[in-house]
Amino acid sequence: MKVLEFNAETSGLKKQLAASGYENYLGICTGEPMGSRDPDLYYANEKTLTYKNNAEVLIINRADFMDLKNAFHSSADVILFIPSKIIDRASFLPLWAYKLARKKKWSFHFEAFAGGAGETRTVIVFKRNHRKEKAARQYLSPELGLENFFDLLNERKLDYVILRWFDELPFLDLDEDVDLLVSDTHIEKVRDLLNEKVGILPFDIYSAGGLPGSNFNNIAYYPPYIAETILDQKELWNSKYFIPSKRHYFLSLMYHAVYHKGEKSGIPAKAGGVVKKIPQDHDYPGVLQDLAVQTDDRLEEISLEYFHHFLEEEGWAPSTDTIRKLIGVSGSWLESTIKSNEHNFEKDGELMVFVVREWAEERQLTHKIIDWFERNGLCLIRAVKLDEEQKRNASQSMRGGNWGQGPWPVSGGKPSTLLVMYDYHPKPLSAKMKKKYPHVSNEHYLLKEQLRSEINFSLSKDERANPLHSADDEIEALDYISAVAPDLIGDIEAIVTEWDNAYRTPEKVIADVSEKKRRAKVEVIEYQGGKAVKKTYKAGKERFLEREKFVYGELSKECDFIPKLIDSGENYIIVPYLKTNKVTESWHIKKQILKRKHKQEIFKINGFFYNKGYALIDFHPGNILLTSEGLKLIDFEFLYQYEEKPLDVRESFDLNGFPEDFTEDKPYGIFPKQRRNMWKKILY
Repeated sequence: MKVLEFNAETSGLKKQLAASGYENYLGICTGEPMGSRDPDLYYANEKTLTYKNNAEVLIINRADFMDLKNAFHSSADVILFIPSKIIDRASFLPLWAYKLARKKKWSFHFEAFAGGAGETRTVIVFKRNHRKEKAARQYLSPELGLENFFDLLNERKLDYVILRWFDELPFLDLDEDVDLLVSDTHIEKVRDLLNEKVGILPFDIYSAGGLPGSNFNNIAYYPPYIAETILDQKELWNSKYFIPSKRHYFLSLMYHAVYHKGEKSGIPAKAGGVVKKIPQDHDYPGVLQDLAVQTDDRLEEISLEYFHHFLEEEGWAPSTDTIRKLIGVSGSWLESTIKSNEHNFEKDGELMVFVVREWAEERQLTHKIIDWFERNGLCLIRAVKLDEEQKRNASQSMRGGNWGQGPWPVSGGKPSTLLVMYDYHPKPLSAKMKKKYPHVSNEHYLLKEQLRSEINFSLSKDERANPLHSADDEIEALDYISAVAPDLIGDIEAIVTEWDNAYRTPEKVIADVSEKKRRAKVEVIEYQGGKAVKKTYKAGKERFLEREKFVYGELSKECDFIPKLIDSGENYIIVPYLKTNKVTESWHIKKQILKRKHKQEIFKINGFFYNKGYALIDFHPGNILLTSEGLKLIDFEFLYQYEEKPLDVRESFDLNGFPEDFTEDKPYGIFPKQRRNMWKKILY
């Protein structure tokens, strides 16, 4: 158990704890003693030490309200608050209000302790009620010290580098932290060593792969392939610490200044721009210029934009999705660096990419995921099952290199399959959703949220995982494809171009009367001097088209309720334009009209298809038109030919709903008995 006593006046508590077997103690004295310093205490006039420490038990002597407020941000499990003034329960109300403001994450009670002079002191004991999250920030014990700590790292052959300012160690300011980059295999060993004793000397430890608790804003500190290169080519500095090679130090410091510090680095966004007047901890422009001379590099100008392009040329710039995650840190200037991928091409719709993760692949969910997206209107171009090299490239270049579990109980794992899809009808986000997802270009990307819920619905809370990731827009989608399967881009362009050409409507369009457009678009067109309705199908939806051709073209000859087919092609049908009574646009009114006047016609339609051996799986009042020519039926995409026809027409699937185990095409979001319940209200 690690105990830190803040505002310690003597080392008496240290001796008491040691006598009871608790030796992991650090006492902080914030003032100078009247006589000589106590060698068992650490002297530092720094109030932030109430939260900048790794103690499990934090004792705050002679404390005020701000000391307690700061302590709530520490990693302590227990806080003993000893106020500077005598208080009673009534005057403790302000703290009670503060506890409520903390959303009850801490519980508290009063304890009476005997002081060193025998007096009784009232102590308020706070206990953490919430889980501590792992973090990159760690603290080293001043008793161990920097030199001994790095000696231990070297002795144990742990793979690390000090990223910068190593020539200034040890830092005199407790606000100055040491930044370490550590291999994924050794990150927990370094963390454990830092946490052996009570620490107050700040370290930030970053794993090469951006593992949970050792990343930066939930992304890898550097792109993983860069981090691994830095570690592979590290150098021992002055026989003390491992540091990046000279060139890697130059590039990694530039990366840090551009993407982690941004305008806070003292470097203007553009050449000649105004530098924000913020106190600088280091002279980034000067140091980078000095390092450029040492590495024989030529810097044409000093600006964040120029440095970004310099890093791009060196292959050190982060990917688009990572840059977007860094905008909130580096500044809005970074948005201007995001440009359309060089492989982009003209298209009518939008290219989309979803990434199926290992967890889903292992559970054989990939086919279900593809089918789910296609039923919601997206069209699969390619499903690229990644080999080991592609998995590595995808892991490093997507999602900021961070494929941890995030907020989920179980990790979704690394990328496994890349789904390249096409959306013929992308939909912009609403203003409200755009605030929540500022970089998402198409509302249909948010389908993944619904799919995640469906996949996890039947699992216990402890079993749930994030099964898939996606790009946010077409720029990221092309970046993803370029990272793992660049050779496919030419094929993808050819396929999309062919699909677009086939889907365009050469006739003059009077109105688009489509609804969901999941499989086709429906338009009123000018045709042979009048109006007609053209239904054009997306690629891969040909089976739905063939059913409509059959019904409009063949069955219409035997049933007056079905309009006659006017024309058809490889991906379209043209049928008569039927003018309907405006009153029937109201669902409530239409239902009443059908109930009172058209029951027998509905039964006749049902009987006709039953006798032919078919069922209309998507038979509903919306597909019945009440026209001047009488009742007409449209939309036969879900025509189904019985394998075993029910013995009685009353058991037909049209009015009775499809069986629970029905595996053929069915409308999205419709349950087996949903249609039966609907027709029951109209017909019976």
